[in-house]
Amino acid sequence: MREMLWTALRAAVGVCAMFVSLHGLWGVYGIDFRIDTLVSTLYCVFPVASFFIFLFVKAPKLEIALHAVVAIGYLTTFSILNWRTCAELGYCKTVASTLFETFSTKPVLAAFVVVALSAASQFVDAGTRRRPTSADHNSTK
Repeated sequence: MREMLWTALRAAVGVCAMFVSLHGLWGVYGIDFRIDTLVSTLYCVFPVASFFIFLFVKAPKLEIALHAVVAIGYLTTFSILNWRTCAELGYCKTVASTLFETFSTKPVLAAFVVVALSAASQFVDAGTRRRPTSADHNSTK
């Protein structure tokens, strides 16, 4: 049962990570890299890295940490670009409101869902591979 749950969680992580990465690739086509080049580049690089982290990083704790860096970095760069746009057009309220509005977008929310699902799958996997205790050893005799 735990193996099926772990498989379902890992599949959900993969789907969400792919969504985040595809959104990052899609963002490359619509962004002007001449303005805020570093922030614009990071805005595209952070989400694209999500699926590659899912595919190639096999250490669970490292994967969770890297996905957290991606999610926080994506939220930060996306918020900076949103603030720049709303400041130019004059409809900004506060930095916090811009941050919360950015957090509520589907790709940023999906990046944080990837972190949560990765942590949940690691928790389930750790429970599956639980080390036998001395009580377990004594009960089998």
